[in-house]
Amino acid sequence: MRKVQREDCINTEAAQRREWLDTNGLGGYASSTVINCHTRKYHGMLVAALREPRGSFVLLSKVEASLMHGEKEFLLSTNKYPGVYHPTGHQFFDGFEQGLTPSATYRIGDTVVRKSTMMVHGENSVLICYELLEGSISPTLRLRPLLAYRDIHALAHENMHLRPKTFPVRNGRKIDPYEGMPPLYMTLNRSNEFFPGPKWYNSLEYLKERSRGFDYHEDLFCPGVFEVVLKKGNPVVFAASTEEVKNPERRRKAELARREEEYSRCRSNRKHVRFLKFQGRQFLVRNRDDMPSVVAGYHWFGEWGRDTMLALPGLAFCCGRQGFGEEIISAYASLERDGLLPNYLAQQSSHMAYNSVDASLLFFWTVQQYLRFGGGMEFVQEALYPALHNIVAAHLEGRVPHCRVDESGLLFAGDENTQLTWMDAQAYGRPVTPRHGAAVEINALWYNALRFFLELTRERDSAEALAGRAESAAGALHAAFEDRFWNHEDNCLADVVHGNGQDRSIRPNQVFAISLPHSMLGIDRMRAVIQTVQEHLLTPFGLRTLSPRNPAYAPFYEGGPDQRDAAYHQGQVWPWLAGHFGEAFLKQAEDATSARKFLRDYLKPLLDAFPEEYGIASIPEIYTGDPPHRPEGCIAQAWSVGEVIRLHRLLGGK
Repeated sequence: MRKVQREDCINTEAAQRREWLDTNGLGGYASSTVINCHTRKYHGMLVAALREPRGSFVLLSKVEASLMHGEKEFLLSTNKYPGVYHPTGHQFFDGFEQGLTPSATYRIGDTVVRKSTMMVHGENSVLICYELLEGSISPTLRLRPLLAYRDIHALAHENMHLRPKTFPVRNGRKIDPYEGMPPLYMTLNRSNEFFPGPKWYNSLEYLKERSRGFDYHEDLFCPGVFEVVLKKGNPVVFAASTEEVKNPERRRKAELARREEEYSRCRSNRKHVRFLKFQGRQFLVRNRDDMPSVVAGYHWFGEWGRDTMLALPGLAFCCGRQGFGEEIISAYASLERDGLLPNYLAQQSSHMAYNSVDASLLFFWTVQQYLRFGGGMEFVQEALYPALHNIVAAHLEGRVPHCRVDESGLLFAGDENTQLTWMDAQAYGRPVTPRHGAAVEINALWYNALRFFLELTRERDSAEALAGRAESAAGALHAAFEDRFWNHEDNCLADVVHGNGQDRSIRPNQVFAISLPHSMLGIDRMRAVIQTVQEHLLTPFGLRTLSPRNPAYAPFYEGGPDQRDAAYHQGQVWPWLAGHFGEAFLKQAEDATSARKFLRDYLKPLLDAFPEEYGIASIPEIYTGDPPHRPEGCIAQAWSVGEVIRLHRLLGGK
């Protein structure tokens, strides 16, 4: 549970740096800042992942609320317009809390009102509940829905195509604003009055978009005003949905009960980790094709094979969600093609991009973690082995696009025109971190895949013809690995081996050569790698992507898209890497107890607390390279959350 105090809410600058998120298990969400002043085009009260039209859309951007008593109206909303904030409802804030639901409290004299927001699991529906907690009067609650009805990456502007007319439904209204888009049903849990008054709210400003170098002005449409009396003990529930919600209060109670049950199943000896496990559910979805999957990050990431493989052990297998985890991993296994798993499942089409070399190799590691945390070998052999077999066979037979195993056993991938590893950013029209050749983590993953495949073949009743070739390939790679990758100058592993020799940039990818279940390094060189990584890359929030001593080191993440992408893998800190570093550190330690204590103490900011600012109840995509390591990127990232949960488990936590 996260709380934000009143003093941090009435300060607009501080409040706008704190964001909340609530999701629906379909890829849709509700999100804003704690004072509900949008700073991103991705903020909205009903952001829906639709099947038709296919994509993610901000349907309902905001609900402007006010309290009426006599002739006085107290506006509870806050918006940024050019040169001014209006209204200034943040002055009435008494605090914010994200527990089972995000909730804000307002205080006006002796009147105290709580607003809580929740998405309904499995539906494109949002429920906003207003409760009168204290007060000697029963004010009239006014609600003004503001519609955007646009793709999450776009912005809406006043136009003549919108159809402003609303139609009555039970305790509410229906609007069908654009042809080809679903209608929006807006209903309350009891009788109310609706006053039509079509109006555009022009030039709202989203300051985070301005800082990111994007357009940041938007116009929102209000079809009218709902009015209802707010009484103690009789909450008002406003529902907005692509389908009619006939009993919003009953739906709210059912969703709250579902969340309480799920939270009760999230057990941990640390409150922070228990809540993190609960929040981890936000990334597990059934997508537009009803496929179980993982959303890589909110607000703008979709479903990525690489991210799914890295996040799944923590999000599912360490959180008591084994059944859903099995569904996800078997669904991805069924998508194997030519030795690859899809890197990306497109949001706006059924297209799948098979353009990563690591997703299919990480698949082996994910299966190993499944077995490690209580999964069954029978499921692996029956549901997953065919895909594992095909991946090994395709690599050994040279059928994997852009990949080849050379005579020494090293796995080479890509060329100067491709970016096939996780460090795939491009800026100013060119790759930022060209890693074509034999990348260190790819070869570590390939060796681990071969050894695990051989373990599985020994479990099977029949002999596996591919096993002999796999054994030879693993032996050749093991014999060549240290000689080809060892960087004698820095006493660690090179990042890439290519035709011109070695790329000796000190990067975190080398920890995979230790952290994976099967390693090719001896203990002395394991310790040398860890010492170098500690000295150059380790921070309390994860590992830097490049040593600060490198002339290309970029410590800050700011400016427009190209400027940010140029820094993305050139020194920014990635929390998910803490999981593999932690496992590598434990593997080479002389004293496991002392090693666990060191990691718990050093990574305490990651293991014990959410960011004070940014996404207030999750772990972000990245932190800046230099102290104080500001959170940046997505406010909630699947592999960040998953690997912190897994690291906690590795350190003896529950």
